[in-house]
Amino acid sequence: MSILRRSQRAAASGKKIVLLPDHAFFVRVVPLAPGTPPDGVAAQAELALEGLSPFPAAQLCYGYFHPPGADHLLVHAAYRRRFTTADAAAWADAEAVLPAFAVWLGLAPAQPLALRVTGPEGVTALGWNGRDAVPAVVATKALAADATTEEREAVRTQLAAQLAGLPPPVDLAEPAGTESRPGDDGAVFRSGAFTARLTTDQLDSLDVREKAELAAHRTDRQRNLRLWRIFAGCVAAVGLAAVLELALVGGRLWLGARKALAAAQAPAAQAIETRRSLATRIDELSTRRLLPIRMLEIVNEKRPPTIQFLRAATKGLYVLEIEGQTTATPDVFNYEAALKALPACDHTDLGQTTDRGGITRFTLTVTFKPAALLPAAPSS
Repeated sequence: MSILRRSQRAAASGKKIVLLPDHAFFVRVVPLAPGTPPDGVAAQAELALEGLSPFPAAQLCYGYFHPPGADHLLVHAAYRRRFTTADAAAWADAEAVLPAFAVWLGLAPAQPLALRVTGPEGVTALGWNGRDAVPAVVATKALAADATTEEREAVRTQLAAQLAGLPPPVDLAEPAGTESRPGDDGAVFRSGAFTARLTTDQLDSLDVREKAELAAHRTDRQRNLRLWRIFAGCVAAVGLAAVLELALVGGRLWLGARKALAAAQAPAAQAIETRRSLATRIDELSTRRLLPIRMLEIVNEKRPPTIQFLRAATKGLYVLEIEGQTTATPDVFNYEAALKALPACDHTDLGQTTDRGGITRFTLTVTFKPAALLPAAPSS
């Protein structure tokens, strides 16, 4: 299997993370100079490569791994000519390009741990002593495509010997790809019961592409992330608008249904209201049929002797209209004032008055308070 075909398989799901064969790289774990600031780790990695590799850094595909607080630095490098132009072309749109073993550097176990990872082209052993997040042992052996079972087992035994002093190694297969999606921070890899997470900064430091190319890629990634967030915000806004529109449509449908129900029930409601009004009117007429007599009794109490009633008629339950005459015109106004002062009267209205032949004729409308017209309670 070529490196190109292997890279395509490794990026089959999630983010495109290109995994290169471990046997193409030499790996070293070197101590980090005390007091090295975070922005000086990259320079320490290049200094370590100058002392370890016979080739200058410009001719190498290299990267490094250093989690915050670690006392050691892991560097990996491969001669650039080991990769073809077709291989490099497959890296152009990758999120990261790194050795296959590098995905397990995201484990950083707090207890001693040994892994033996078998891939299509070799076996790699990694061991952590539990004191540092950087593995103390990284060793790899290549396997021929037609290697026999005995040859494969011999390689696995050799690598297990290099993990002496650590717990028995756990056998794993290389992950088929990353579970992460565009927009995620970093990448997640899973194999068996183990899940490794690498942050975006760690992926950048492990990436073996040219550093100028990586800087351009980082700029593109930040731009794409901003565009992705803008797109996600627009989608969310459109979704919210759609939800609000559906809510409005639903509200209109509900209101229309309520109006249709009210219109369907209107005749029945009107019939009920008519029956109620008729029953109330019948009750009032049956229980207060003597109200006109009571009204005349009240207005007659203050009537001056000079005033004669010509006609009296009720207008509703509490209104009495009187037509009268008198030979003393001032008595009409005095009579009106006297009725207004009665507790039983709500108000009075003096209509048109005419004076002919010394006789004054008038119309007076008296409105009574309902409570004043109730029949008196029987005495015990």
